[in-house]
Amino acid sequence: MLGPRRATVAVRVPWRAGFLAVLLLLAAACGGQGEDGGAAEPAAPAPSRGGVVRILQEVSQTLDPMAVSSVYEALLADQLFDGLVAVGPNLQIVPGLADTWTISKDNLEYTFHLRPGVRFHDGSECDAEDVAFTIRRVLLSKQKPRSIAFSYLGAVAGAMDFAEGRRSDLPGVETPDARTVRIRLERPYLSFLEVLAMDGLRVVPRHVVERIGGEAFARSPVGTGPFRLDSWDAKGIRIVANAAYFGGPPHLDAVEIVFRRDGEVRIHEGLFERGEVDVFSVGGDELQGVRSDPRLKIFRYHELSLMFFGLRTGAPPLDDVRVRQAIAHAIDRDAIVKMSPLRRTAVGILPPGMPAYSPSVKTLAYDPARARKLLAEAGHPGGSGLLPVRFLMTPAGPLAEALYEKFRSDLADVGIPVEFEQVTWPELSRKVDEHAAPAFTLGWTADLHDPDTFLRTLFLYGTEGNIFELNDGRCDALLEAGAREMNPVERNRIYREAEQRILELAPIVPLFHSVGTLGVRSGIHGIEPGPLGLAGVDFENVWIDSEGGGA
Repeated sequence: MLGPRRATVAVRVPWRAGFLAVLLLLAAACGGQGEDGGAAEPAAPAPSRGGVVRILQEVSQTLDPMAVSSVYEALLADQLFDGLVAVGPNLQIVPGLADTWTISKDNLEYTFHLRPGVRFHDGSECDAEDVAFTIRRVLLSKQKPRSIAFSYLGAVAGAMDFAEGRRSDLPGVETPDARTVRIRLERPYLSFLEVLAMDGLRVVPRHVVERIGGEAFARSPVGTGPFRLDSWDAKGIRIVANAAYFGGPPHLDAVEIVFRRDGEVRIHEGLFERGEVDVFSVGGDELQGVRSDPRLKIFRYHELSLMFFGLRTGAPPLDDVRVRQAIAHAIDRDAIVKMSPLRRTAVGILPPGMPAYSPSVKTLAYDPARARKLLAEAGHPGGSGLLPVRFLMTPAGPLAEALYEKFRSDLADVGIPVEFEQVTWPELSRKVDEHAAPAFTLGWTADLHDPDTFLRTLFLYGTEGNIFELNDGRCDALLEAGAREMNPVERNRIYREAEQRILELAPIVPLFHSVGTLGVRSGIHGIEPGPLGLAGVDFENVWIDSEGGGA
């Protein structure tokens, strides 16, 4: 998912798109909660009720789960809506709207039993037909881009024929009664349960969506979640506690999302100091300042994410693989990692802790001489006659500016001209989705604890997430084979081969894995981000003590 799950320069999530012992060890090595690896905060007293927590985020465009495409939107949508199942703090699948389920021995049939008495925010009861409607809606939607969940639903019996209008029914989804949902697959899929926890498949009320339409629903969402929408304006979004939540009412009265304003980069010295926000992502250029502030708790965590330099392969001169490879060889990624203590070297596309991850280096090496040779082979010796690479960037702080300048100087060193165009975060997100961004920097955070969330979603030809326009038959065959393989060892081998193939084609230059760093005002408890970052926090469990922050 962009953002996310789209952070340092711009991060694209998913969403949230959810993670393992390896990650817990990494977090411990990174210091866990606290910059210097000190002990975790002392046990807090029993949770108290009341108060408001204010979080700084980028502007949201929608609160319709089906349309969520960034971590910023995912955080909110996941407080307003529930899925059939959910992903727990250790990446295990836990009950959601369904309290029990069974899976057939051949892994092709899933039967879910819904909790009784779950109600939407308007008081109506959530039933099996709402679940079936949610799945059908994702498949039938003509929105561009489609929900990230769309491609994963391809495993459901009849789903693609239904989506393309070749049949009017969806045989793979049945509702025998108001509290039972049965889903049949055409082929086993190892992570299908986790698919049902994705943002895009959070359950929506059929009667509301059909009455007001999708566009209005995106601004006036109605879910079953622990919070409901209270207000939304140009400054931010406020969600308030749902006292009737089936899991029990949240501790907080409300959560307020404060939208980041253009040019606002030093948050600790600004919004936090003025008491306008309680929770914010800490950039590398603010790290020193927040360490000694007793009003802040600092959480550091390893996300299942990747920051990368993206190249749209259909845009000249990037349609020539030799030019893309030259760009990859020209960028000194080690120097970029050393710019911030919150970066870890990326040896490939998959982050540590993801199945099929391997510590062996798979990226194209920093080799300016090789880059110049490739440009000459492409007919552009010294960059002669080469069209400038148009690079879209978002406003950011000194670290991001240093990153952009490093791109410029590294590429200029081998003869590749670059034109930078500054756009807002919403513009960048839209242009990337519309395939109108020739070159860009984004972050991608996992929607699933599965290699598909990085490889199949982003690089399979014809999928909505293929923002690079990569079209390679060998790559597609490997990704399809990986999706069908149920043997984890063989599956990992296939995905490693696919990852290597993608890196050779160079639609992407992996830069680094972010060490997420979150500043939380002292006295606020329950915000302990894991591999999914802030978007993975369940805010119904967050509370403020009597000495705490918040409003």
